Amino acid sequence: MTKVAVFGADGRMGRLVADESGGRLDLIQTFDTGDELTLNPQVEVVIDFSLPSAWNNMNTLIAGTDVALVSGTTGLGEDERRMLEIWVTRRPVFYSSNMSVGIHVLGKLMEAASGMLGDGFDRELIEFHHRGKKDSPSGTALSLLKRWDGEKVYGRQGGTGERETGTVGVHAVRGGDVTGEHHLHFLGDGERVTISHLATDRRVFALGAIRAADFIAGKPPGIYGMEDMLG
Repeated sequence: MTKVAVFGADGRMGRLVADESGGRLDLIQTFDTGDELTLNPQVEVVIDFSLPSAWNNMNTLIAGTDVALVSGTTGLGEDERRMLEIWVTRRPVFYSSNMSVGIHVLGKLMEAASGMLGDGFDRELIEFHHRGKKDSPSGTALSLLKRWDGEKVYGRQGGTGERETGTVGVHAVRGGDVTGEHHLHFLGDGERVTISHLATDRRVFALGAIRAADFIAGKPPGIYGMEDMLG
């Protein structure tokens, strides 16, 4: 089995990955986001579910090694993106803002629907997450939005006037314990097409990361994602 360490084991997703790895991965070490510990040389892959603010510690953890990395951390800023650019020159990095296989399928359906429906349909994205989520819109929403051309309009308030042709509406809802929902709306004259993905259990993200760890182990340096693993 692939030998892994989990960084961010003090968070919900990190704990879940550690719990679900039994029988699937060989869990060698776990690290809290504030730890600056030495990586066991047996570790082949580090799985990261942390916060951007913890990436300096993770950078210290993997420095001087060529260990592979799987990360599902969202809300990255410019500093973290620069770290990614450096890391991929030394190691294989699997990065995805959403480790769900279903979200990958949603993206494929989104592309197909966009091509078939054309410019005659207005496009809106609505995403739901729990009250504790710190970034908005979600990393998944931002990834999906890259597939839609047009100026992004984040929420609407006041006298906005008529909807401008070619714009894309983006709306974030936060509350309760919602695991994650993404709804894509294509609104035409006389009809509407809605494509949705609802995550009902965070376990799907942990299982996706575990699958990614097996996939990335032994790969050459570079950036990898769901498209590489699933096609």
